[in-house]
Amino acid sequence: MSIRTLLAVLIIVAIIVSIYLAFTAYRQTSVKKLVIVGPAGISDLGTALAKKFSEKYGVNATFVPLGGAVEMVNELVRNKDNPPWDVAIGVPEFYYTVLIDKDVLYCPGIKIEGIPQEEYWDPHMCVYPLDKSYIGIVYNASALAKMGIQPPRTLDDLLKPEYKGLITYPNPVQSGTGLAVLSWIMSVKGEEGGWTYLKQLKGQIAKIGYPSGFTPLRNALKRGEVLIALSWYSHAIDPGTPNMKASTYSAFLYREGVAVLKNSKNRELAVEFLKFALSKEGQDLVDPYNYMLPVRPDAVIQNNKGLPKPESVVVYNPALGAKADEWRLRWQREIASG
Repeated sequence: MSIRTLLAVLIIVAIIVSIYLAFTAYRQTSVKKLVIVGPAGISDLGTALAKKFSEKYGVNATFVPLGGAVEMVNELVRNKDNPPWDVAIGVPEFYYTVLIDKDVLYCPGIKIEGIPQEEYWDPHMCVYPLDKSYIGIVYNASALAKMGIQPPRTLDDLLKPEYKGLITYPNPVQSGTGLAVLSWIMSVKGEEGGWTYLKQLKGQIAKIGYPSGFTPLRNALKRGEVLIALSWYSHAIDPGTPNMKASTYSAFLYREGVAVLKNSKNRELAVEFLKFALSKEGQDLVDPYNYMLPVRPDAVIQNNKGLPKPESVVVYNPALGAKADEWRLRWQREIASG
């Protein structure tokens, strides 16, 4: 092969390589990106939804955990003008109105086929229902039986002298579950009645005090350090807490949503993600990855098979507004330190 021919071949190869590299770079820069944000506690579901959405739509979707639910909402407000995220999941019903009041969300106003009307809890149609579960009274049935104590049925039952030193609930300053417990109590008793009740309940709390979150509470139940808790019904079907049962008289319906951010740089794609999260394919991921119930009646349920169902449910009283931050400060002042 002559030098001239060799040079020509090398030039052609170089051109082909350049074209390939340019095409690859173009594809990398042209792939649509979506950033999903949510509380750290919903990370497994967020990651699963991002992966499946990426595969289905050929996009680059990622999930970013951001503290607890209240911390996430406050960060969304602080960054509302130029958010580094596009869509939020795990938005709690008891705190979502902050996002509405601060004009953080885009409200597509669409209905998703297959989601029953009663599952929608935001009248503004900005936050869409994603998952739900029950928070109520759970108790160690075998331990109470050995002590000859009947299990409690209602919140007021917990104030009876036989339960002194047996009860706890998660610290609402540190735990979203704890805040949900406050939301339940306030919805049932009103704010001032709720604070009166919490002060009375303080005298019934076990020596361990108020656990910092779900896992410390679960461990305390497992070790028998506390026999009665205000917490998730899922403790009653958790293999790690085999003696736990749930009082089915009444429970708080804890609901989380998904919402598109108003100033998302990828709003159209974020709306598509919202639709996907509420499709059967998306909802089939809720129970396996989050120990929560999907809102679609046709979605797969595995982990929550056998989850107790309350005879009646309490939903958050919207008249209370979004007072989680105020309640946390008051709880720290009047319950933890008072």
